[in-house]
Amino acid sequence: MIAPPDPGVWPLFLARMILGLAISLAGTALAVEPFFAPASTSGSIQVQLVPTEVVTPGGNRLVTFGVPFPRGSLSVAGLSTLRVLRNGVEIPAHVDSMTPWRHRLNAALDGTSVRVARIQITYAFAGTVAEPITVAWGGPARVLDVPALVSARSGWHTVTSGSYVAADNVQEPDVYAVLPKDWLGMGALKGTRNAPFDATNLEARDNPSTNAAIEHWPAYLEADRAAKNNFYSLVNQDSGAVTVANQCHYKTDFEPWLYDRAASMFALYFRSGFHASLREAVRASDFYTDHVNASGFFDLKDGDTKYVYAENLAYRYWLTGDDTALNRLAAIVTAQAGFGDNWTPGTGFWTERHAAFKLLANQISYEINGGSQASAVSTLVGRLVAHQNGANGQIPQPPGYVDGGLYHLGSQHDGDWADNSFGASSWMSVLVVDAMLRAYSTSEDPAIANFIRRMGNFLRASTINTTDHGYDNFNGPLALPRYAMLSNGSDGQVDASDVEHALDVASGLAWANYFAEMTQQTDSRLAETAEDLYFTYDEGVNFWIRPNGPASGLPAYRVSPWRKYGWEHRVSGGLGWATLAATATQDALFENGFD
Repeated sequence: MIAPPDPGVWPLFLARMILGLAISLAGTALAVEPFFAPASTSGSIQVQLVPTEVVTPGGNRLVTFGVPFPRGSLSVAGLSTLRVLRNGVEIPAHVDSMTPWRHRLNAALDGTSVRVARIQITYAFAGTVAEPITVAWGGPARVLDVPALVSARSGWHTVTSGSYVAADNVQEPDVYAVLPKDWLGMGALKGTRNAPFDATNLEARDNPSTNAAIEHWPAYLEADRAAKNNFYSLVNQDSGAVTVANQCHYKTDFEPWLYDRAASMFALYFRSGFHASLREAVRASDFYTDHVNASGFFDLKDGDTKYVYAENLAYRYWLTGDDTALNRLAAIVTAQAGFGDNWTPGTGFWTERHAAFKLLANQISYEINGGSQASAVSTLVGRLVAHQNGANGQIPQPPGYVDGGLYHLGSQHDGDWADNSFGASSWMSVLVVDAMLRAYSTSEDPAIANFIRRMGNFLRASTINTTDHGYDNFNGPLALPRYAMLSNGSDGQVDASDVEHALDVASGLAWANYFAEMTQQTDSRLAETAEDLYFTYDEGVNFWIRPNGPASGLPAYRVSPWRKYGWEHRVSGGLGWATLAATATQDALFENGFD
């Protein structure tokens, strides 16, 4: 592990040392926190109903929203016990199942419990601020049942606030239903669990001068704060002094949408429970799908499958109950079919990023629709596993060969390394890990667990310690994931800017460590490298804060390039949970404040 060169890094360094000691003491796997949150067969949650500016007190409004449940919590028959209470009194509600928990490999689990239940009520606000309702299940049967579902869009309006104008034709609910962050953190929507934001991380943007003066936050709180504060820059709410030229031009420029801008905002909501992130995610998703053409491509970057995403559609559907969110899902899956994922040395163009988004689109379609999509997902997973296994001997294993990468020729990867050399990309591989995690959530496939574990070996080997990292606020070496590494461990392509992928690669390593522990193939280097990379990211957060930026028309919380928010935060929400839930010893740390 990297020694700290100055006293300012000691708080975080000591936390890392304690975690490293715990990992060492654990030896072979003692236990892992279960991948799935425990079933909740009865209980209740408080939901905040937040009115938008179109709502007036006393007027009835249609409110439609989804509530996710951990696997095994509620059968379809059990939906009869789902009730909505206002001030402890049941109110009329329509309730149905939007999506069941599916399972590709175990028929006994396939479709037997509700993953997302849809609730529709009519509600009149007493005033203009948020009001709580209670959703309860597993107790008395619902008495005030509303049999018929009304189109959720009957309770939506055209957005004319924030960065949107009426001509953008973006729609949103009149009323948002905001779920508790602890409930969202159980992972029923993302497919993986997360550690919710701590109670001190409030919804409002932090003062940049205050945050710039805090060199290190405990544990993973630096990433949590950055996810929130950089979000406001992403939606042009960093400071009113930021000039138009320096704002994020997401309505006309395709670049901010790479890595699924809308899904990245939903990921922030899943960890924070913030209304602001939910609202902007829904708006962004509606804008995105309005710009997906009949062929399934995003019209700001037509013909490029890097910009073809299904994930945000699923989240909008599940959280708002709006069936029209899925109108382009089939077209998106068809667009992704154009990428040849069945790799061979003669395939032509191939990258991990393209393979990841193809699997993700098919996996989302399976989660929503089931049926024949199960075989499509199984085929794609099988091809990735076969590729990692050497593609039936088509990938040579030279001296120093590093196991775990999806090696392919530089000529197939836009020439980012020597044309005839076999290499792979670290941060693009994390996109594959993210898609495979989602596939694991509906299969518990041991082949996927092993794939992610072995990918961690590649990610660990791709990480180097270097002083050429570009962060002039840190005097010393930092862990840096090389953009491309050849199969023998040598450089494929490396640049100081690779430091900007420290958080996402750390997340991939954290999940690799989790599955290594689960399968009792402990490798302490996985968690250690993940922590080294997180330390790099921690240093980088301060580098990108400029409190005096707005005085010159610039954001205080810099996000450059804009797509960086997506590559960092869409895939890393489970980092803290995966790291600290990997062993029984780490669980003890988790329970004692390292969250």
